[in-house]
Amino acid sequence: MTRRLLIAMPLTIIAVVAVTQMTLFYKNSGLPFNVVTRGSSRFIAQSPGIPLPQGLKVGDELDLQQSTPEVRAALLQNMNLGAGLRYTFAVRRGTQILNVPVTTRDFPISGNLRLNIALSDVLFFALLILGLLAIWRGRNLAAWGLGFFAVVIIAQVGLRNLPLPATWIMGSAILADAIVFPLMFVGLFLMAYALSADGLQRRIKWIFSGVFALFYLLFVAINFISILSFVLFNLTLIPSGLASVISIVLLVGLGSISFVLLILGYARAGAEQRLRIRWILYSTGLMLLVIVVSLTAFLSDNPAYQMVSVNIGNFLFLLAVIGYTYAVLSQRLVDLRIVLNRTLVYGIITAIVVGVFAAINSVVEHATLGQGASLLLELIVPLALGIVLGSLRKYVDSYINRWLFRRQYRAEQALNDFARTCGFIEQPERLLDLTVQQVFTHSHAQSVALYEREAAGYRRVRQQGTTEFPERVAADDLAFVRLRAGDHEADLNEITSALGTDGYVFSMAVRGRLIGALACGPRPAEQYTADERTLLYHVAQQAGAALYALRSGEHERLVDSIASGTLDPASARERARQLVSAWQVA
Repeated sequence: MTRRLLIAMPLTIIAVVAVTQMTLFYKNSGLPFNVVTRGSSRFIAQSPGIPLPQGLKVGDELDLQQSTPEVRAALLQNMNLGAGLRYTFAVRRGTQILNVPVTTRDFPISGNLRLNIALSDVLFFALLILGLLAIWRGRNLAAWGLGFFAVVIIAQVGLRNLPLPATWIMGSAILADAIVFPLMFVGLFLMAYALSADGLQRRIKWIFSGVFALFYLLFVAINFISILSFVLFNLTLIPSGLASVISIVLLVGLGSISFVLLILGYARAGAEQRLRIRWILYSTGLMLLVIVVSLTAFLSDNPAYQMVSVNIGNFLFLLAVIGYTYAVLSQRLVDLRIVLNRTLVYGIITAIVVGVFAAINSVVEHATLGQGASLLLELIVPLALGIVLGSLRKYVDSYINRWLFRRQYRAEQALNDFARTCGFIEQPERLLDLTVQQVFTHSHAQSVALYEREAAGYRRVRQQGTTEFPERVAADDLAFVRLRAGDHEADLNEITSALGTDGYVFSMAVRGRLIGALACGPRPAEQYTADERTLLYHVAQQAGAALYALRSGEHERLVDSIASGTLDPASARERARQLVSAWQVA
């Protein structure tokens, strides 16, 4: 089992279970009253439209010292408690202390709350898609950090909404708020660090990492100690006002560190890296706005304002998630094609076609075969149906390929036609021009180059596109070593090569000798599929064979000229030097 699988599998299970629980089994339930904090005291207030439990009155002061740890933990969760949980609250009314039993209950869902729930569901599904996409198909640490960020948010909200027994509430609150929630910022920081670190000095990276670690540890320690001391012993080690200020500063600081790191990385990055950082930077800025809006809702005592702030925060959060998703797709932080995947589409179509054909087969068999049909007839009818319906299925697949994947189909047809006809080109220079032009046009790579063997290595003879390939590459470059060893292609993302860190190099081998290679750079927003790489290798092989034949023809003509005496020794030697400098077989 690979390390990716060991990490991705539990994160996937957590995310899927949490989203399923939040969207399909969500209950609007909790304590049937609000709690208002004045100084160090907490008082009972009525929830809009919800009658107070018998024995409680508005203005009753909660005596937390006389309450059990389960009661104090329930106050932390507040409206995220499952229905049917029973707590005994100690309240002070004048000089009396009363013990009032309270049972959590389900509440009606208003129109505004329904809108909030619907927006939250969309947000959770968007986070789930982003998280799984980045975790399973991520190409680097930036994608992994973003995927971890998305999954942690889902896990934290899922923990806060679990319908746990009363005795488990304290553990849930500590785990969700003090441990899981801060991990969200770890994912953001890893993403920002991976995208920005290349353009920053080591000293600056260490400073940012140290400051982030300090803020993170302080935030975890303060939350953990505050929750534990309040629930177990009703101790407030830090005054509530000061604790709120410290938590806000640390929370905003944790988000701002990643944002500032992205800004510095963007300012010092090259043009290509800026494209990758830009949308991540915008989305992280939206995340900071979400934090600010959420904090204003937390500090407000107005329920209407809190509801509006939550809706605004969810909407901004959804925009940020959309921005992150666009960034990982458009800037290729994940190994995924934006266009419809043929395997997926063909799988769905095949399932439908097989189902329809099975139904037709069953109907025809019942219509043609009676109870007394012979064994030969029972074998012939399904066989005939299979032949007819098999041909029909191939026609359906061909039609889908031409209609749904028009661009890919036309590109493949053009490259196949070129591979079939390139052997009839009569000029080597024209063959080189057309090969690069056809591959660049129909592969949609950012750059394409052709290399031929020379004495010291490989020389770039043609190039087209935006990315500059090196003019000469050493003979023992790992990409060419792999091709000489018999590989059809070399993935630049897996090896260290002067040709770059992304894209593919395809072999142009003839009779076991590598005479050159076709280099295809990365493609915006998509990867090369296995079928496309097979086709590009086929084009490279056919072009290599045609080039070998043309170069060999030049050598033959030189030999014929020398043999017939039409070339004097000096001219023959000069022509031979030209041919050797133009092409030397490996």
